[in-house]
Amino acid sequence: MSTALSHRASLQDLSALAPAARRPRHAPWFLRVLPSALYLAFLAYMFIGVMPMSDASAITSGDGNATERLAVLGMTGIALVEIVRRRRVVLPLLMRSWPVWLVLGWFCASVSWAAFPDIAVRRVSVMVFLCLIALAIAAGIGPLRRTLGLMAGILVVVIAGDLAVTALNPAFAFTEIGVRGYHQQKNVAGLVAMLAVIVGIGWTCAAPRPGRVFAGLAFTVAAFAFLVLTKSKTSMMLALLGAALLPGMLLLRRMGPAAALALTLMGAGAVAVTYLGVTAFGGDFVGLLTPGNDASFTGRTQIWDFAASEIARRPWTGYGFGSFWDVGDANDPLLRAPPGSWLATLKIGERADVVINEAHNGYLDLRLQGGAPAVAFAVLAQLLTIFALAVKLFSRRTPRPDAVAAATFLVIALVVLVHNATESSLWMRGQVLANVSILISLLAFRREPTREPT
Repeated sequence: MSTALSHRASLQDLSALAPAARRPRHAPWFLRVLPSALYLAFLAYMFIGVMPMSDASAITSGDGNATERLAVLGMTGIALVEIVRRRRVVLPLLMRSWPVWLVLGWFCASVSWAAFPDIAVRRVSVMVFLCLIALAIAAGIGPLRRTLGLMAGILVVVIAGDLAVTALNPAFAFTEIGVRGYHQQKNVAGLVAMLAVIVGIGWTCAAPRPGRVFAGLAFTVAAFAFLVLTKSKTSMMLALLGAALLPGMLLLRRMGPAAALALTLMGAGAVAVTYLGVTAFGGDFVGLLTPGNDASFTGRTQIWDFAASEIARRPWTGYGFGSFWDVGDANDPLLRAPPGSWLATLKIGERADVVINEAHNGYLDLRLQGGAPAVAFAVLAQLLTIFALAVKLFSRRTPRPDAVAAATFLVIALVVLVHNATESSLWMRGQVLANVSILISLLAFRREPTREPT
């Protein structure tokens, strides 16, 4: 009898110890908050910068500055710690996100044929660091709803700061071509405000409670008001496009993937029919889509013609990553601008009134830097990102707040493709949308965490 009681007591002791043995060990609190801290630092680096309220110049935009390099290196160091800690998550993510690394690998290889190898090495190294930072964030940040919430939070601070600087320091904020807030130029301010509008709508839809709806709409209206002040026509058009697409995405989720595919095909068909109808009567379809029906796209056509002539010199390899624009006054490509073009009349260097350091078309800039393969790889990566986000959006296993976040990032990914028709942001060094796009791609390709990371 005593032996049986002793055996029973031993079993009870073992059953009491079993849950404790299965209980996961939690990392120290400072390691648990590290991904969120890194994410916020990365967002601040993109949306605020290391030198707010400073004027842009060819030198600054070309080679950066010591503070910026220290910021990137500091974030990279933290990212490497996270990558090692979460190697079991990072390694599968590396495999699934192969399109991102294909683009980055091609640009790294372009150093070997770059027109200015020393410049290409420096600039592609920064891009590698930024990709590692984005990888660490994607691996450890947790659910998509947290990613969207933190982005919305820092954008509230950004827009509030922009409006404050505009009101309190108009001498800096106001320029002849639009308001720039505390950013280096008004186009950067416009991009940030455009993202704030889209993210604000997404954050509002993620949990549409009365208080949240009021706060979200107030923030979105403030962001759009600042966007209007920037006079960034492209960003305004894309903000309105994103504001229309996002509720539509959520409606399609409720209808199901089959209905979504059918409506998408119908929409594409309607656009094709409209294009054929307009062009059949000699109309300019693309011009109709531009503000003011500006067929020259504010002088961009001459830049595109010049870029096309330079691409013809190296159609398959390009000039190497970061080795075409901002390569010094003596090597400025605009010195080769054709006589009679307004590009040939521009001043070169710091004394320039207008600095041209992009082709104002992301697909042309990709070809300038990496030839035809760079365009193919980058567009493929973006399309696969869109597909991966669509899978998350329509999956019934995705909780609604995460599905709304997926829809928000999907809209941004689509907007990036359109944005690059008149601006350069796809894998463009130092560009806000380029860094955001890389992070969104890595978030899209990851397997969603089933529990909070430790």
